[in-house]
Amino acid sequence: MTNYPILSRRALLALGTGAAMMAAVPAFANGWPDGAVQLVVPARSGGGTDAAARIIAAALQKKLGQPFVVVNNPGGGGVVAAETVRTAAPDGQTLLFFHSGILAMHHTGALEANPLKDFTTAAALAVGSTYALAVAADSPWKNVADLVAAAKEKPNSISLGIQTGGTTHFMAGLLMMDSGAEFRVVDAGGDADKLVQLQGHQIDAALINTAGTLQYVQSGALRILGTIGGEPARDPSTPDVPSIAEHGYENVLYGLDFLIMGPVGMDADKTQAIYDAFASIMAEPDIKTQLETMHMPLSIVPADQTRSRLEAADTRVATTAKLLGLTN
Repeated sequence: MTNYPILSRRALLALGTGAAMMAAVPAFANGWPDGAVQLVVPARSGGGTDAAARIIAAALQKKLGQPFVVVNNPGGGGVVAAETVRTAAPDGQTLLFFHSGILAMHHTGALEANPLKDFTTAAALAVGSTYALAVAADSPWKNVADLVAAAKEKPNSISLGIQTGGTTHFMAGLLMMDSGAEFRVVDAGGDADKLVQLQGHQIDAALINTAGTLQYVQSGALRILGTIGGEPARDPSTPDVPSIAEHGYENVLYGLDFLIMGPVGMDADKTQAIYDAFASIMAEPDIKTQLETMHMPLSIVPADQTRSRLEAADTRVATTAKLLGLTN
C-alpha cells in the first residue's frame, strides 16, 4: 500500500494554483510542448538572431508554462545546428531558429541537407530590418562610393568580412557584380565575430546585421556606409544612411525571414501548434515593442503562405548562387 503525504492547506492551495496555471495554457498547445523545448540558434550569443530568439523564447516560456532554452551552436557556420535539429526526434521539442540564409548555405554546398525537403518549416517571421556595410570609425571611407572606388583602384586589396556560404556571402557577390569592385572576400564568421574583427582592424569592412551594429555606431567604434534589405528604401533605424541600392547599385537587394524549423515528418497538429504559439507571441504589443526597440521588427507570415514564400525564396537564391558562381 502506498503512503501518501498529508498536505497542508497552503500546499493544497499551491497545487490548486498550479492546476489553474496548467488550465491557463492555451488550447492551441494540443500536447505541445511536452516538456522543455530547445531553440537551436546557429550563431554566438550577442548577435541579432540570438537576441530575437531570446525575446521570443522568454515570451513562449511565460505563455506556455514550459522551459524554452536557447542553445547557441555556431559550429560549421550553422551546419552543426541544422544537423542537430534535422536528426532530432520529430516531436517539436528541438527546433531550429535560423533565417532564410539556410537556403544560401544549401545552394553553395555548405549544407548538404535540403531545407525544403529535409526539415519541417513550422513558421516564418518576416524580418523588417537590414544588413549594414560597416567599417571602423577611423576608416578612410566615408560612404559606399569611397569604398567601391578604393576597391576598383586596388583590386582584392580591401578585405570584406562575410560568412562563407551564408546570406552575407550573397550580398557581397551582388555588390561586386553591380559595382564592378573586387574585394578580398574573407570568412569572418558570424556577426559577433565580425564585430570583434572589424573593431580590431583585422578586416577592413564587413556585412553585419544593422540592428547589432547600431550600438557600436553609437559608441563611436563603427560607421555604416550603406544598408541592404529586401527593398531599396532606407532602414528606418538608420534614416540618415542611404541604402546601397540608393547609391545606384539597384540589384543589391536581399531580404530575410526567420524560420522555425523542425525535423522532417513532424505531426501536422504539432506543427500547427508551433505556428499558433509563435503567431500568438508576435501579436503581443510588448513583444513588438521590444523587437522594434532593438531595430528588428518581425511579423508572422500567414500559415497558408509559408511554404510558397519559402519556395519562392529558394528559387531566387538558387538563381543568384548560379549567377555568382557560388554553386558546387
